[in-house]
Amino acid sequence: MSRVLIADDEPAIVLAVRDELVFEGLEVESASDGPSALETALVWRPDVLLLDLMLPGMNGFEVCRKLRPQLAELWIILVTARGQEVDRVSGFEAGADDYVVKPFSLRELVARVRVGLRRRTGPGSRHKLVLGDIEIDVAARKASRAGKSLVLTFKEFEILALLARRPGEVIPRDEFCDIIWGPDVFITQRVIDTHIASLRKKIGNGEGARIVSVRGVGYKLE
Repeated sequence: MSRVLIADDEPAIVLAVRDELVFEGLEVESASDGPSALETALVWRPDVLLLDLMLPGMNGFEVCRKLRPQLAELWIILVTARGQEVDRVSGFEAGADDYVVKPFSLRELVARVRVGLRRRTGPGSRHKLVLGDIEIDVAARKASRAGKSLVLTFKEFEILALLARRPGEVIPRDEFCDIIWGPDVFITQRVIDTHIASLRKKIGNGEGARIVSVRGVGYKLE
């Protein structure tokens, strides 16, 4: 059974969301502050985290930043009343995968949880992608360079796999948004650039393959 952790300090919201998710056949736990959200996520290891930004003890941005390196495949949906662009960008840069603004529709929230579960557990391609000294095992969601394992977030892995499937082809930023985040999720080009910069640092500058910027368009792996 798929697991969802709700991190929110408003009991009415937690109760309503929990009831809806349980009705959908999901296993649900909750946390009412930042430290307990962090601890529960690390111990219970949910598939999806619904994370409020304004949590006591530790805000959602900090929880997200601390969790992402340790739970790379966790799908994090920020749920908050703060809907300004700067907050959305900060959330994505902290490692969030999706963003929902309060007040929200329960049906929409459940749909976004389902999207996260599909993308996290989808079968994808069952073969390995090899480009130069980079090897990607799509089924196992593992990547390595020159035999050294790469520690990638969910989004970084998806971006690298997309680039490797289309070597030498320039992929526009808008296409990254639609394929990796989905057409209904708002992000800016800055978010794409941030993820690419982080990915470049992790894969390094080995022989045979590198991520190339195409000014004003997007990126390619060559």
